[in-house]
Amino acid sequence: MTVYRYFGMALEDPFNESPAPAAQFHLDLANSTLDAPNDTEVMFEGSIGRAARTHRPGFYSPSGNAVVAVDVLTLGWFLYGGLGGYVFTDSGGTVSDHLQEIYGVNDSLLPSFCVRIGKDNFEHVFSGCVINSLALQIADGYGQLTVEFLCAVDGKAALVTVDNLLLPSEFPLMFHDVTATRDASDVSAEIKTFTFNLNNNLDAAFGRSIGSRYPRRIVANARDITVNAELFFDDDDQIETFWGGSSGPAATGTTEFGMDFVLDAGSDGTATLALPRVIYNTVNTQPTGRQQSMQNVTMKAYETTHTLADAVTDVVSEILATVDNAQDEMAAAA
Repeated sequence: MTVYRYFGMALEDPFNESPAPAAQFHLDLANSTLDAPNDTEVMFEGSIGRAARTHRPGFYSPSGNAVVAVDVLTLGWFLYGGLGGYVFTDSGGTVSDHLQEIYGVNDSLLPSFCVRIGKDNFEHVFSGCVINSLALQIADGYGQLTVEFLCAVDGKAALVTVDNLLLPSEFPLMFHDVTATRDASDVSAEIKTFTFNLNNNLDAAFGRSIGSRYPRRIVANARDITVNAELFFDDDDQIETFWGGSSGPAATGTTEFGMDFVLDAGSDGTATLALPRVIYNTVNTQPTGRQQSMQNVTMKAYETTHTLADAVTDVVSEILATVDNAQDEMAAAA
């Protein structure tokens, strides 16, 4: 048996485009749960005896995740899929020429993709895929991106050979390529690990209609952007920020602050996740025996106005992600 697995993705236009578009890029795959759904046949609950007699095909919507290493060339595709707002500026970057500005929108219909997973014996093809959630984890090795999709339908194709995979030349990012600032002050030395989370709370069943087994659309509900972090316990700044006071919880509530995370790939480009309005939802310091005490915190982002690189356009979002890289404008293939 051959072990041969990969991830491929292409932007769709329209949703659940047919025929499914070829991948616009591929990535090495750490693991994936994206698969066919379970229990797709509907049993008729009759009463002629105790055993089931009749079944018919029911609603069908594949789902699952893919886990890949993070690089600055392909990161923008996932952020665009998860957030929906996008402005491309040719020759607008300072490192690698092109500037991608990505932000959250209020549209309930987000960009959709065709996702292709190489599974040793065949390529599993998923159409009408929308990003339900993504988690960017920076710990003690490679940066890792876990992307969860809800999809309209699946099928199969022949595996793409190694020579024909469209793999990025950029190296995946390591933990030491990432820095963080809080209110413009570098706090990287305080952060042991963090995970940036985006959740769109998708509902595939809402897109179910008469005339088709498969969802006609996949609808986004409330968007949540949070950050979980493990911090060294060097001082009481975090609990005071959580309290909004120096000695205990203040009547005015918690103190807002700004967080920026920068992923620096040197000459390959940079990506910045700017969260100007963040609060601590939790600040937990719970000693155990003689072990080093750490602080586990959860931050939640709130929307604010961002001015884009043209110094004219304003957008309202919890986040503005700027990706300076060699990626051409992200669009569905013609």
